[in-house]
Parts: sequence; structure tokens; C-alpha cells
Amino acid sequence: MRLLAIFVCSILALQLTAQKTGQRDFELGISAGASWYNGDLNPSKHFDRDHMNRAFGISLRKNLNSRFALRAQLNYGRLNGNDELSQATFQQMRNLNFTTELYEFTTTIEFNFLPFDALIRKKRFSPYIFAGLAAFHFNPITQVEGNEYELQPLQTENQNYSRTTVSFPFGFGLKYAFNDRVILSADWGLRKTWTDYIDDVSTMYPAQEDLTGLSQDLSDRSLEQVGGDGTNWNTQRGSSRTEDWYTFTMVTLSFRIGPKKGSCKHLRI
Repeated sequence: MRLLAIFVCSILALQLTAQKTGQRDFELGISAGASWYNGDLNPSKHFDRDHMNRAFGISLRKNLNSRFALRAQLNYGRLNGNDELSQATFQQMRNLNFTTELYEFTTTIEFNFLPFDALIRKKRFSPYIFAGLAAFHFNPITQVEGNEYELQPLQTENQNYSRTTVSFPFGFGLKYAFNDRVILSADWGLRKTWTDYIDDVSTMYPAQEDLTGLSQDLSDRSLEQVGGDGTNWNTQRGSSRTEDWYTFTMVTLSFRIGPKKGSCKHLRI
């Protein structure tokens, strides 16, 4: 019986040499890194200490072959912007700020520049790119004299926008398998959104009669009035030429799920 098992195992090993691979396995991962936003209150700064916040996530990757993989992720991050941090006079005079927690579910497809396989020593490293589709939820909050206010219900630009929408994630990264089970990856992923209200700022100060009370107070917090009628109403508040962006840069530790293929450990001798 022992000899028969060894013989069967040898035959299977010969037949499955091409299948001794982790190319079609799943990987379960945990992520940590940073998130930030680009928009009216932070037009262009990346990796800026004042705008970077902690971010976390979990992911499930399905390896399709040595070149392509599908990945689903749940991510959490914080975004913030503050006109006081800008060097631009217009922003300093506008005097707005916001923070928001952001929850994201994203699915992406990855392309490995090098053949990647955690079970083959010579194929345990590769740069990769990815792109996909994400849904995310945000809720901009501003701080005034120690108090916090949710901005979307106040309609500070007389607009009722949705706090749940979609984005287009894309980016690049590196992955390395320490062994046939543990994979480390790091990537920089930008998100192009189709909303300009992550920061609650997009177009114009509305007409004064369109807002009342707290909505009016939080719409115009400017340090000075510049309009022709001595107010800021119906003047420029933000720019709607481009939508808001946000970014996750993450390090992920993944664990391959499944037996080591090509072995005969499942045979009981």
C-alpha cells in the first residue's frame, strides 16, 4: 500500500508539474497606510503632513494567472482640508475647513509586469498596476470655535448632493512573496471621483435670500467681503472645473489561502 501510494504520488507529480502553482489561489490581506484629499481646499499637495491621515483596510485577492488578479477591498480613511494651511490669498480669505471619515468598497483588476507566483521562488516579485471601480461614503464636517457641524444638511451652496457615490481607483505598486504563504505589497492608489462636494465646496456663494441662519453663517466665513454690493453672495466660492480626488497609499500583508499545490500530503499512507 505504501509503495502504491508513492507510485501514485510520483505519477501525479509528473502530471501536475505545470499546475504546481499559486496562480489561482486566494489571498486574504490586512492593510495600513495613509489617506488624503485633493480639491478646493487642497488643490495639489500629495504626501503632505498636514493632509495625511491614517487609513486601514481588508482585502481579498483572487489570482487568475501569473499576470492578472482580481482584488476586492474595504477601506477606511479620513480626509481633511483647511484654507488656513494654504499659501494662496484667496483661500486664506475664504477661511473654510472640513474633515470627513470615508468608507470605501472597491474592486480592481491587477496586472503584474513580471510573472508572479508565490510557489515559485523565481517568480515571487513583481511591480503591478491596477484599475477598477469603487463606491464610497463621506460626510463633511466643519469646526467653528470648538463646535462641529455636518455640512451636507445645511446646503451651504444651496445644493443637495449625495454623500454616497462612486470613484475610479487606479495606481501602481510592488508585491513580494516571502514564502508560499506570506505576501507583502505596497501601492499608491488615486481615486478620481464624480463629485465636487467631498469638501462641501464647488461653485458660488448662493444668493443671500437662499440661505438662512446657520446655513448662511457657515456658507460665508470669509475674512473680508469683496463683491460689488459689499458682500460675497453670488461671487466665486470654489471651482467646479474638476471634481474632488482622494488617495490611499497602503501596505498590505496577505496570506495565501489553500493547500500547497502539487504536493501529495493529502494522500494517507
